[in-house]
Amino acid sequence: MFKRIISIAASAAVVAGVLIAAPAQAAGTPINGAGSSFANNAMQACLAAYQTNTTTYLSTGSGTGKNFFKGTISASDISKYGAANVKSSYDFAATDSFYTTSDKPAFDFVTVPLLGGPVAFAYTAAGLSDGLNLTAQNIADIFRGEITYWNDPAIKANNAKLKLPNKLIKVNYRSGNSGTNENLSKYLMQNLPGQGWKVSQDWATAMADVELGFLRSTTMVDGVHAKTTTRFTAPRGTGHSTSSTLAGVLEDQSNGFGYFDLSDAITADVAIAKLQNKAGAFIAPTASAAAKFLNAQSIVSTNNDWEYGTVNMDFTMNVSGAYQLSILTYGLAPKFTPSTTKKVSTDASKLAVGDFFKYVVSSCIPAKAATLGYVALGGALKTSALNQIKRIG
Repeated sequence: MFKRIISIAASAAVVAGVLIAAPAQAAGTPINGAGSSFANNAMQACLAAYQTNTTTYLSTGSGTGKNFFKGTISASDISKYGAANVKSSYDFAATDSFYTTSDKPAFDFVTVPLLGGPVAFAYTAAGLSDGLNLTAQNIADIFRGEITYWNDPAIKANNAKLKLPNKLIKVNYRSGNSGTNENLSKYLMQNLPGQGWKVSQDWATAMADVELGFLRSTTMVDGVHAKTTTRFTAPRGTGHSTSSTLAGVLEDQSNGFGYFDLSDAITADVAIAKLQNKAGAFIAPTASAAAKFLNAQSIVSTNNDWEYGTVNMDFTMNVSGAYQLSILTYGLAPKFTPSTTKKVSTDASKLAVGDFFKYVVSSCIPAKAATLGYVALGGALKTSALNQIKRIG
């Protein structure tokens, strides 16, 4: 069984809500951020401890956070998150996915690795505790409707000692523009080539070319669930706007299945699966197993300045003891370009973003990662992050 232990202070920050400002004693320059719900628990814990500048962070999902950062804020966004929570402009964003060439901001910006973590597959199958063994193919087949019952032979093959319930799997996924979706779809595309998976923040787009399976009926034929003649034409299951929302729904749902950050999985009343890695071992989504995978990745060094310092994640990499679906969250901030008349930035808000990012990378996450279920940057990744932070302004 996984230990569901989290510090009282961290729990308070998580439970308090999606928008938390730094403590009242913090003064300095006010700055606002939005984005990744995968990283929200980490961001809120850091904000609660940050003392230098008054900082807020709104958990919207990576896609909306990137829109807010470049100045695209719609009336529907204000309605969804509340006028009191949505700011007129944003100084930074946190995201688990990247801009494309066509949708990036018109202004110069830098992309800063902030933290990492595993994407956990969670479930509430009757009678099953932590440790259900799943492969990439199992995951894909559950989402495309080829596997619809827990006791499917394909799941039984990796869990011979478990009594799997004869119950329909209730599937949950991230709706909207989710960085977690982009990473999960990339993981499936790389590990299951030729099956039609696309890399996308939108789950329906990610599955657009995937052959969707038949819904299995409750009729048994030779001990196996028979298939109907009705084929799925859209993603199976129910979509949820953020990781915490999905986790909250799943823990109150019998026989549910979904995916989100380990931090939400630790605090929710759910069981957590093991995922088969490239070496064939079934690995739990722990911070240490995620760190092994992330530290083996290569850092991008290209002429595209806005991609510099990122990681082009290779989800097929064979790393002993590593959790295969581990991802990074990046901070987005305006870039300062020195000129002959201005050698250093004097913009207080932008400098405050740099200070907060440095605090997250160097102090907060190294201190809190273990209890929150995230990974602090190390080695070349941390060096890259600190170098990128110096370019903010």
